[in-house]
Amino acid sequence: MTNTQPSQPAEPTSDLMTDTARRYAVAQRVLAAVASLAQSASDEDFLITPEEVAAALTPFTALEPATAAAAPGQREQAIRERIESATEGPWFVSDCEGRLEVWFEGALEHVVRDDKGTITGWSTPISWKPGDLLHEVDLGTWDEGVDPEDDLERANARLIGHAPQDLEYLLEETALLRGLLAETVEAYNALATRKRHTESELQQLRAAASHTPDEVI
Repeated sequence: MTNTQPSQPAEPTSDLMTDTARRYAVAQRVLAAVASLAQSASDEDFLITPEEVAAALTPFTALEPATAAAAPGQREQAIRERIESATEGPWFVSDCEGRLEVWFEGALEHVVRDDKGTITGWSTPISWKPGDLLHEVDLGTWDEGVDPEDDLERANARLIGHAPQDLEYLLEETALLRGLLAETVEAYNALATRKRHTESELQQLRAAASHTPDEVI
């Protein structure tokens, strides 16, 4: 059976990774600001009041070391094992003349793709090996939007057909975000350490000059 279908629009990309990277960049800038404060406070020609010190340190007074990002959990490992033990992806949904099927893409014949790699024409094989045909349903309608029950079957088939690509995408995204989270935690902990050092340096400066907490240093 030979089939054609229109190209599907590209899926939107997630902005979670971008948002995490932006937060990491902010943490780096805050760390630089605290380092600048410590340098200014140690400059004998720089006058800084206790109120200015308190105002500058207020955003950092609650900083404490954070727990490192967790390693992949058992559920994530189980997902990977299920993917690896199933038919290799990608899978493809064939919806033609009331016959709904999900195939291992490599089993299709006479495949035609557009410039984005999307399959626009194909033939299902006359014979195939176990695992090539993953799902099949006979529908009472040929076109979507005619029968709600048939449309539900089509939606289920699309969910099945995209499972390998979708799960691989989410697992890769999770790994990238875990890496960015680890970098963010590292920067945060460096910031907390710098905060404690800055407070200690200011206390030492006051003690060395015999200043009271209310005096200008």
